[in-house]
Amino acid sequence: MQAEWLACPLQLIAIMKRIRFTIIFCILSLLALPAPKAFSSEIKMLFFYRIGCSFCTQMEKIINEPDIKSLLLGRAQVIRINMRSRKKMPAFGKGGVDLAKEFKVYGAPTIILVGTGEKVLLKIPGALTKQDFRDVVCQYVPGIGKKKGCVGKTDAL
Repeated sequence: MQAEWLACPLQLIAIMKRIRFTIIFCILSLLALPAPKAFSSEIKMLFFYRIGCSFCTQMEKIINEPDIKSLLLGRAQVIRINMRSRKKMPAFGKGGVDLAKEFKVYGAPTIILVGTGEKVLLKIPGALTKQDFRDVVCQYVPGIGKKKGCVGKTDAL
């Protein structure tokens, strides 16, 4: 009877050792993975908006259209900035009010394309039609080439 009593804790210890080994193995496996890149694109599309702005809502709908999203995917990072917000954005360490001042944005909507080295490539104040927005994306975002819907000169950068 006493041998059975001793066998149960010994089995429990063996199970716990296996669990500990599995946890350590999983942690080491995760540490061995390469660190993910922050974002592969060189282009950032800063979309300054205001809550309650009908033109901003129109631009948001255009940016979220499936064909526009597919053009931007992996080529440009769209960053939405509420230009009246004081809440710090992790990507910039500043709020929307400060970013609007820094980029000299006075009205909404405003789209700013920023390249490597935080160089401003293009500033578009006001709303655009879907086709005009697509033309801007096709011209100023590298890697699009002659994708469906792009007309004229592409890969300008």
